[in-house]
Amino acid sequence: MQNWVALFLLSTLAWAAPQAVLVVHEEVLEEGRVVKYVGTQRYLLQDEGQLEQLIQNLSRPPRPARFILDAQKGWIAVQKLGYRFDAEAVRKAYRAALEAGKREFVLPVKVEQPKPSVQDLWQQGILGLVGEGRTNFAGSLPSRIHNIRLASSRFDGLQIPPGTVFSFNRALGPVTPAAGYQKAWVIRGDQTVWDVGGGVCQVCTTLFRAAYFGGLPIVERHPHSYQVGYYKPTGLDATTAPPKDLRFKNDTPGHLLIQTSIQGENLIFRLFGSKDREVSWRGPVILWRTPPLPTRYVYDASLPAGYRQQIDFAAEGALVRVYRTVRLQSGELRQDVLESRYKAWGAVYLLGPRR
Repeated sequence: MQNWVALFLLSTLAWAAPQAVLVVHEEVLEEGRVVKYVGTQRYLLQDEGQLEQLIQNLSRPPRPARFILDAQKGWIAVQKLGYRFDAEAVRKAYRAALEAGKREFVLPVKVEQPKPSVQDLWQQGILGLVGEGRTNFAGSLPSRIHNIRLASSRFDGLQIPPGTVFSFNRALGPVTPAAGYQKAWVIRGDQTVWDVGGGVCQVCTTLFRAAYFGGLPIVERHPHSYQVGYYKPTGLDATTAPPKDLRFKNDTPGHLLIQTSIQGENLIFRLFGSKDREVSWRGPVILWRTPPLPTRYVYDASLPAGYRQQIDFAAEGALVRVYRTVRLQSGELRQDVLESRYKAWGAVYLLGPRR
């Protein structure tokens, strides 16, 4: 009997402390409009001493609006509001509820809006997916993967105002050791060399594909010297080495937002904005081919004995064309041809001294 009384008293004491209630206001950009959701989150408290830990757990900085793929609704933009709490104000609210015998109290909170917010995207006409580009970097050296991650991060979250021409080189900035880049294999003219920034061209190619498949006018684009295995299908690559650049124009009604991600061994660039066109493309069409060059072996005495690594892969020379048709909602029809001339290339092996 005494045990039951003790349990009853403990449960009574537990319920005597009012619950903390956080009122949650969320906004989501879906199907071209901003939808507001309001909800509550409740937290059980034993005593006032738990308030400090609670507000520490709930405090957070705002998180900018970002598009995610919802299984039912497609692409939606979500955000996270920032929460800041004044400890004294929270204690006062708790004590007032406790003295009044209330079962709960609302946590006083200062809300911080993210930049950009869902409302900002909507006002700028960033409503849904416009174009997507993908490439695969399977088999890349760790330093090349590092450079791909670093360079692609420079573009994540950038916005392109309507009517402007976007420059890859300007957005990327310097490709130097001071900027965090490492050495990897890089195509320099007619050879592949070990230099800082290998892998940056894969970032350029992936962004180019997003703009191309999104139907945007390509102002400047340069293909690689030869067909690179990372960039299949052929004819849809873009290299950059100043003064060469990748440039395209945002001729859509609103801003464009660049989002980048890496999924497994795939690099993905997505452009979000106001979709006002439908795009179709055909190809690649290979007009002529030439056989690969003979295999070359490069000996390096500084390498370990018996070392052997293939640093270049044989590729046919080719003239490749890709045909694109863009149909705007205004009724305008645009057609263009993307042409790439590739040199024949031979496999190259890097060898150390013989055992």
